Amino acid sequence: MNILHSKIIGSGKNHVIILHGLLGMGDNWKSIANKLSSEGYCVHLIDQRNHGKSFHSNEMNYDLMVEDIYSYLNFHDVGSCFLLGHSMGGKVAIKFSLLHSQYLKKLIIVDIAPKKYEPKFNYLFEALNTLDIENIKTRSEIEIALLDKIKEQSLVLFLLKNIGRNENNNFVFKANVNVLHQNLLTLMDKITINENIFVHTTFIKGDKSDYINEIDVGLIKDKFPNSEIIPIVNSGHWVHAENPDYFYSKLIEILKK
Repeated sequence: MNILHSKIIGSGKNHVIILHGLLGMGDNWKSIANKLSSEGYCVHLIDQRNHGKSFHSNEMNYDLMVEDIYSYLNFHDVGSCFLLGHSMGGKVAIKFSLLHSQYLKKLIIVDIAPKKYEPKFNYLFEALNTLDIENIKTRSEIEIALLDKIKEQSLVLFLLKNIGRNENNNFVFKANVNVLHQNLLTLMDKITINENIFVHTTFIKGDKSDYINEIDVGLIKDKFPNSEIIPIVNSGHWVHAENPDYFYSKLIEILKK
């Protein structure tokens, strides 16, 4: 059985499981995890399948990703946890709560709703796929090539975290870029919720992000009767990176409440 790779920061019984978004990895949340560990939390920064240092697979869907988390919790003997998911990771967390709510103390969903989204990040994959990655010599060459296709410097830096070197010192993708691209529509699809989720749930949204709109608020209130929605000021979709101090203050409030 394949067990997801993780970095575990802190110790004790107060487990916080963090699930990153598409083309992310657990390390994106390291500064948040360091702060949480100083408050007595044991934080699991998970690389989901086809991301970071976790296994690559030709199969990629939310049912499988939920089973990956279920196997991970059992492997590490985590009987209960706070489950936080950002973007794609948020959809995994919602699906997990439908099937395995007995594991959850609280559910924290960051800037995503359980609805279908348009595959707006298709251009990121196209930019990555145009790289002649095996023949590029320096990281700055990769950055220049990506900036030719992607105008947002922050997104380019985010994508660069997906590029490492192999044993021959050649550049390689850490993420399974082709499989993720092939399954993009599946990952953008909605999570069907046939019954209410009664786990205490907090939806955190960026106040400049359009990922959770007024219609979504109605859906959330309907399907998550024990929920609240908290905005993070001065932030878009990557709330934990764009306004980290304010985000952290709200997160620790949720965990301790």
